[in-house]
Amino acid sequence: MRSSLRSQWFGDRAVLVSLEHPSDRRDVVESLAAALPSHQVRTGMASVLVESVEPDPHLLDHVRIALTRGHDAVTTPVAPRVVEIPVAYTGADLGDVAQVLACAPGEVAAAHRAQEWSVAMMGFAPGFGYLEPIGPMVLDWSTVQRRDSPRSQVPRGSVAVAAGMSAVYPSAMPGGWHLIGTSTAHLFDPARPESPTRLRVGDSVRFVEERS
Repeated sequence: MRSSLRSQWFGDRAVLVSLEHPSDRRDVVESLAAALPSHQVRTGMASVLVESVEPDPHLLDHVRIALTRGHDAVTTPVAPRVVEIPVAYTGADLGDVAQVLACAPGEVAAAHRAQEWSVAMMGFAPGFGYLEPIGPMVLDWSTVQRRDSPRSQVPRGSVAVAAGMSAVYPSAMPGGWHLIGTSTAHLFDPARPESPTRLRVGDSVRFVEERS
């Protein structure tokens, strides 16, 4: 087992794999999904949870073997889906974010579009994807922390940044991220039972300019 990974029981039918380096997340998820296709592999920011439908006394051993094999367990690499999300950069906090990043609001918008993003995990609310930068950061997004005072209601479609990540609010809800734009994209639709969320873990996301 790789030294940066720690696996342990999480109840009687799940194993939690803790990551020392979040950059290992995709490799770990692919290895476990390929080695244990009948199990549910759930992704967190710094951990991966492997769930079995029924209690399995050997699950921890199976997980550790899969982690030891690493990419040997993955036969065909799968290219990530690319999801384009249109944005109008008119967010209420765009000016504040520009101040933190020591640039003009237009430069923040351009950098946000130029940055490649990946869906690290889903959570907080149905359809809410936590997006992390892929490769070098165009601007140092990590310097933009959460708002000191969260809003009691953030409009659906709000595009936001905080703590080195970006997100699009799939519905109206409270939130403490900085709003830099709005999008007409529908990220959660319960009327689509086969795929109610538009984003999935591992997707590559590109923000494009909203066309009027």
